[in-house]
Amino acid sequence: MRIRLIVLMVFCMAAGFVQAAEERHANVGNIDVRSTLVGGRVYIDDVYSGDADVFIEDVPAGEHSVAIRHSGQVVRGQFTLKPGETMMLEGRFDENRLVDLKEVAKEEAMKRAETERKAEAERKAAEAEHKKEPAAAAAAKGQDKKKAEAKKTAPAEAKKAPKSAEDERRDLHLNIIRVDFEDSGVSDLKITPKINTKVITNFNDAKSIGGKLYRSKQNYLLCESGSCYRDWTGRFFYIDEAGKRDAFLIRHKENVFTGVTPQGTSKLDMDLCLNGDCKRIAFSAEGSGSVQSKIDRYVLSWSKNAFTIRRADIMKEITDAGGKVPEF
Repeated sequence: MRIRLIVLMVFCMAAGFVQAAEERHANVGNIDVRSTLVGGRVYIDDVYSGDADVFIEDVPAGEHSVAIRHSGQVVRGQFTLKPGETMMLEGRFDENRLVDLKEVAKEEAMKRAETERKAEAERKAAEAEHKKEPAAAAAAKGQDKKKAEAKKTAPAEAKKAPKSAEDERRDLHLNIIRVDFEDSGVSDLKITPKINTKVITNFNDAKSIGGKLYRSKQNYLLCESGSCYRDWTGRFFYIDEAGKRDAFLIRHKENVFTGVTPQGTSKLDMDLCLNGDCKRIAFSAEGSGSVQSKIDRYVLSWSKNAFTIRRADIMKEITDAGGKVPEF
């Protein structure tokens, strides 16, 4: 009887521990903090929590004051952490503010959607104005245009066999974007974005470089002074074959070290935001290898010198049919 009683007590205690752990997990979240200045000290509710970039786990849900301090400069903000959420914050010292990357992505997506709606309204207004031309003149103009187009395309059509509708769909929607990075001098970076202009709208990008970089005798790119980084940010809309629109915000960042470490001479990571939902990905491939990451219906393929984003479903269709996914 005593043994049974002891076993029952142990079982109840274990169940209590499990329930308490579940309750604690249900009432905490994570805060991922990065900074445009390397080494910024992060404070949660005025308590030092590590140096940026830092991932802070098991933070109680609720309102929190977050600050980053670097060489006398401070950026701070008040944020509400939801249970189970991973909040992504970035200290932008050049803008003197601390931002929630998810909220920034949502705001920018809304602005671009509004810009596109205005452009569509202007296009429709222009079409309506065009239809006011005399019918005969418009018909004659249309015939001339058709003849010119037929003349231009006739040789190409004679040489190429017609593609099926499915092949045309795959050609059009397989590749979304490719971005190549190439050193262009000690303190510059040549960036070549290639986009599918038939399905991409409102594309714009920008790059920034910080700190003083130099190239060592061993041909390593290293940081001489300051906060050394090189980053690229791109924003655009992708429209699929059904007319569904996805808003992308991509930030590719390289933090350059002052010397050679076991991890190399720099750290690469990327914020990939899709319709306001952001995911941070760190590049961890060995040597000159590449990594792949799936985001919703897309696949990110990433090497040290380039990355591509493709439709995962179309890639699967091609490989399932025994084909090879073409290069972008």
